[in-house]
Amino acid sequence: MAFELLTPVSEEVLSNRSLSEPQTIGNKLKIHTESLGIPSLKNVRVALLGIQETRSIGQAHQRKQNLNGVRKSLYSLYVGNWNNSIVDLGDVPIGDKETDSYKALHDVARELYQRNVLLIAFGGSQENTLGLCSVLNELEVYYNLTSVDYKFDFGGDGALISSHSYMSQLIANRPNFMMNFCNMGYQSYLVTQDEIDLMDRLFFESLRLGKLTSNIRIVEPHLRDSDIVSMDMTAVKSNELQGGITQVNGFTAQQFCALGRYVGMSDRVNIAGIFNIPDSSSSSQITAQTMWYVIEGMHFRTNEYPFSTNQNCVKYTVSCDEHELTFYQSTVSKRWWIEVPKEYNPNLENILLSCAEEDYFLAEKGTVPERWWKAIRRSII
Repeated sequence: MAFELLTPVSEEVLSNRSLSEPQTIGNKLKIHTESLGIPSLKNVRVALLGIQETRSIGQAHQRKQNLNGVRKSLYSLYVGNWNNSIVDLGDVPIGDKETDSYKALHDVARELYQRNVLLIAFGGSQENTLGLCSVLNELEVYYNLTSVDYKFDFGGDGALISSHSYMSQLIANRPNFMMNFCNMGYQSYLVTQDEIDLMDRLFFESLRLGKLTSNIRIVEPHLRDSDIVSMDMTAVKSNELQGGITQVNGFTAQQFCALGRYVGMSDRVNIAGIFNIPDSSSSSQITAQTMWYVIEGMHFRTNEYPFSTNQNCVKYTVSCDEHELTFYQSTVSKRWWIEVPKEYNPNLENILLSCAEEDYFLAEKGTVPERWWKAIRRSII
């Protein structure tokens, strides 16, 4: 069974839980304990999973982290007005090699994916994203990956594409089922121009930190189209994390939590991970609160994926720069989609791309939405 290797939640966390009030998360979720084993997943909608593997590719040493601290912080938070049944499955232990850890994570993530349970993994290095993405590669399911990070993670050792980069490995996979990659929060002075050019050549999407901090809501359409989300805690500014190798500039704790809420609200996201968590009290609290917002966001899902154009929507057609663009707005959520014609899709069917209302207004003024244009180009290369 996929869960056999998991280690139970520590007695340190469990004893601390007994001091919390009954309405807190720690007293409401199911927990994998030494005495009771792994609980039933019947009716479970969210699974929490700690990751102990902190080695980076090519770096054999383990880095310090405090999964117990994250759990104590999370367990002490009050539950929201949810109908989400939650289980804490414990931790994926460290394997002899990094690939052993990724395989163990893969097995658990696959089991949860097939049960339609949202996985929230936390801890470990961001290279564990390989174990998460391998689930959909193995199942031959096309997917979109979004990374919240201050850099793109392509190169290493002076090379644009490096075997020591998890993103390079994801791009090089054959067959490759990653349809799109979106970075949120990159800082221009921390990435090379070659990496920016590579993102452009592959027609991947990227949102600069400055653009997001002025309007965090622009992430919504991108996350609505995401299947896997990988969040690097070092994208949060250092004075808020108070520990670890972090950056002076970055997201505030509030902005990072807002990103978590949008992750939870996405009807498509089935797998999310929060990685590179520094060993500090503030980092544990921010991680726990981000997880809380992911869970809360799930409560507000509108179940509009796949979106149907046959009901509960209004259709708009706009002539724009020699293209006829078709938009749809949901009468339920008021959210927007734009149609990518079937001649640009290898499956010969129209697909819908999430967009913002501003994209419709821009099209009316003669500007083709960038997301639509990049989706067309990706289908051609």
